[in-house]
Amino acid sequence: MQIASSLMFDRSAARMGSLMSTAVKLQTQIATGKKYTSPSENVAVGQQLAEFDRKNIDAQAYTSNMNMSASLLSQADTTLNSIYTQMQRATTLTVSAGNGTLSVQDRKVIGDELKAVVDTLVGLGNVADSNGRQLFGSAAGTPAITRNPDGTFAYNTAPALSEVPIADNMSIQPTETAARIFQSPAGDTLAILGQLAAALQAGDATGESARGALDKINTATDQVSIVQSSVGARAARVDLQQTLQENVSADREELRSSLEDTDLTSAAAEFAKTMTILNATQSSFAKLSQLSLFSYLR
Repeated sequence: MQIASSLMFDRSAARMGSLMSTAVKLQTQIATGKKYTSPSENVAVGQQLAEFDRKNIDAQAYTSNMNMSASLLSQADTTLNSIYTQMQRATTLTVSAGNGTLSVQDRKVIGDELKAVVDTLVGLGNVADSNGRQLFGSAAGTPAITRNPDGTFAYNTAPALSEVPIADNMSIQPTETAARIFQSPAGDTLAILGQLAAALQAGDATGESARGALDKINTATDQVSIVQSSVGARAARVDLQQTLQENVSADREELRSSLEDTDLTSAAAEFAKTMTILNATQSSFAKLSQLSLFSYLR
């Protein structure tokens, strides 16, 4: 009888201990909003959450790069649009200068306007980004375009700009080089326009210099359009990748929540159930203890 009573006490005590542990665990889950307080509680889930943390760190870096790239590409597109407008103006002036009915003085005036166009283009080529760096220049911070004393131009840019990563195994060039914008199959755009402006200012009597330069200027204008299209395509690519990353990040956070966040409604119901069973077990244990003591006294 004593062995049976001892066994019942042990079992009841173990049962109450298990219920109390469950109640404490549920209470902690409700209070913290998390299913686990340590990765050791579920190694597989802990490893998956650690991988999510790594991916979130990568995503933050990619997001920063994409935001920077989107800003630079937007500014580059706006500036290239202004450059294209100036090239169209140069084309219009060149066509006018090639008109054989114009006087030398008229062409001199056009030459002055073309020189102003060149100055504007150099200014646009040397525009700074939001951080004060050359938008179309090198990382060294020197002007992207410098005018030489002989009327030629130097481009202080690398053949290609560095790309920045915006996703796993995906990088993008965030801007353009002045050299690519102003150097076309026809030659150096600024030099062509500068030479034409000088010829007209010097007194071109027939407009031959303008007629001879027109095809080159058209080619140069096409080059600006090609570069702008490339910038627009990259901007669209960044925009698409931003959307994809937002979706992936949202899906990852949803999965993370399902793995680690407490279902408060379910946990509260389970806690109430556990406490009911624990109270009943404690009551039964108390009655059993009284009966056993009474039997012992008898």
